[in-house]
Amino acid sequence: MKERMNIATALNNQYVRYACVMLTSLFQNNPDAEMHVYLLHRSLTKESQMHLLALAEKWNQNLYFLMINTDIFPNEFPTASWPMESYFRLALLDILPQDVDRLLYLDVDIIVNKPIKEMYLTDFKDALFCVCRDGFEIEGGTEVSNEIFKEIAKDESFTYFNAGMMLWNVAMLRENYNFQIYMELARKLDFKLQAPDQDLLNYMHWKQVKFLNEYRYDCFARLAYGMGVRYEEAKEAISIIHFVGPKPWQGGDYVHYDLEQIWWDYAKLTPFYIELMEEYLHDSICNPFINDTITDLLRTKKQLTEELDKSVSLCQRLVSIIERGEA
Repeated sequence: MKERMNIATALNNQYVRYACVMLTSLFQNNPDAEMHVYLLHRSLTKESQMHLLALAEKWNQNLYFLMINTDIFPNEFPTASWPMESYFRLALLDILPQDVDRLLYLDVDIIVNKPIKEMYLTDFKDALFCVCRDGFEIEGGTEVSNEIFKEIAKDESFTYFNAGMMLWNVAMLRENYNFQIYMELARKLDFKLQAPDQDLLNYMHWKQVKFLNEYRYDCFARLAYGMGVRYEEAKEAISIIHFVGPKPWQGGDYVHYDLEQIWWDYAKLTPFYIELMEEYLHDSICNPFINDTITDLLRTKKQLTEELDKSVSLCQRLVSIIERGEA
């Protein structure tokens, strides 16, 4: 009998294709699991839903659309830099079926690169979530920039986690938490949220989480590349790769790196591959950003080289003067 896995993600019509890539990676690498995927949305079109249902049918998996009424969210929530869908996971406990006792939440910019049964079945013990340290906080040290954590961060045991990959202990969470509890906290904090739902979840639950290996289960791709991890190592060692920040499918203004090829490996298995590749090539070819940036760097290099040559010449003259004086 297949092991049941409950998965959730939030998306809109613009992110359907990327969600299909993420789900394809999940299905491809976990063929022995019976997936129940809950898609949180506010306005998916019939066409978008048909694409997603076709994907689930192809892999013989189960898909459920959970529509979120955005009127339940306070107007004070910051949405300038974050889409409303970022907050949808806060409503999970209210809308999930009662037979869901644990659930893995995944952002759509994730690739599940290995089987994750072992991680999914992690013993929560008394924890409400299994999470990974946030990659950007690791890179920048232990200090969290948002002022709401000023007092909490004084506790040496405080560690800020990433909300893009979270294993939820739904059975225990339902005992004391629901959507309104999170909304009350948001009001208490006067909506001073930099990473909106992630800040709320950290503030509420930082003492109630169990940490997993972030390199294996929530590896920030660009940071890993900066630390020397390359395609072959990532394909072999990393179970969940998170493309935080600039995305693999975005051409134009971004300098790319070889770990993104892992995302394209799975995109190739979807019906959107050619469409995505054509968009990427068009954006990359038509956008002058990289060429202009390199031109500016070469110009700056030339100017700095000229200034350096002048400085060297002056130093040589000074040395010569000093030597003649000593003579």
